[in-house]
Amino acid sequence: MKNILKNKLLVAGVLTASMLSGQAMAAGEVDAIFAAIDLSSIAASVGAVGVLIIGIAMVMKAITLGKRAVDKA
Repeated sequence: MKNILKNKLLVAGVLTASMLSGQAMAAGEVDAIFAAIDLSSIAASVGAVGVLIIGIAMVMKAITLGKRAVDKA
């Protein structure tokens, strides 16, 4: 049982090392892609969508709480 666990850990380590080495070589290419994209407008859009989703959830919760208050009255 110990040998099986040791082999699995060895395989996991080898796979992790091989994946990380490929990413290290491609770091320059990824940086070039991200440098070409203006992320400031994307961040603002994602923030606005997040605020909208939270607002809708709060409205739905307020309606539920209002109905509960009317039922108890």
